[in-house]
Amino acid sequence: MKIVLVICAVAVAVVSASDVESKRFERRMLPDGAQEIDDRQQIGSIGSLKKIVGGEPVTIQMHSYQLSLRNYDYHICGASIISSVWALTAAHCLYPDPDPKTITLRAGTSNQSIGGRIYNASRIIIHPMYDPSSMDNDAAVIRVDAFFHGPDIAYIGLVPLGFEPMAGVRAIVTGWGRQSEESKQSQTLAGVEIPIVDKTDCMNQWSGVQVTPQMICAGELGKDSCNGDSGGPLVSGGRQIGIVSWGSTKCGGPLAAIYTNLGNAAIRTFISSTTGV
Repeated sequence: MKIVLVICAVAVAVVSASDVESKRFERRMLPDGAQEIDDRQQIGSIGSLKKIVGGEPVTIQMHSYQLSLRNYDYHICGASIISSVWALTAAHCLYPDPDPKTITLRAGTSNQSIGGRIYNASRIIIHPMYDPSSMDNDAAVIRVDAFFHGPDIAYIGLVPLGFEPMAGVRAIVTGWGRQSEESKQSQTLAGVEIPIVDKTDCMNQWSGVQVTPQMICAGELGKDSCNGDSGGPLVSGGRQIGIVSWGSTKCGGPLAAIYTNLGNAAIRTFISSTTGV
């Protein structure tokens, strides 16, 4: 009887932890002060567009670096393969300090819950200067316990130190974000092409909120990343330039979304010093 009670208690604890993680990512992340700006935006038809907002289904064959980051086997964020044993994601997906034993990565499949191959995390490193209140330095790396290898599994190159994308340049963001305000996350990988937004324009949109050099802005009306896409890659010219970080909870609205700037010295140095990439 005692054994049965212990097993039940463990099962409840695991389910409870999974439920907590799912609730953490039901809404898009926002830094301090951003909610008031977001609340002023009108909810319209744009906010209920399906999939990664304004996008369409894409295949893992075209985006073989894409990963589903999972906690207790629940999809919480996107991530990307950057070397044979390292993955890149957003710090807020893993903050403050999760047990690597609870973290896995699914690779090599367009479906976030079936197929491909599961990799176990062996080490997690969050950017030491990550600030959850401002969401600055929103980057983390994950080492896995086996080489990323197999069909539709490949790493993506990163932009070099000092790279700064020009306003208007097109980039693609991919992920399994929610299909609408009311729905659950998408099971099928989706992608959307969006333009880089001028930093001054972006700062004016988010007036009163810090948009730092460690951030880049991207998106346009009707095209955006959304809940569940956090940590995923923003790619331009065949190289990853950003990580999905934060943005309006009214996905696809007039406010630009914010991505971690991989070319920034504080971000690029962190990645290279921890992973050798």
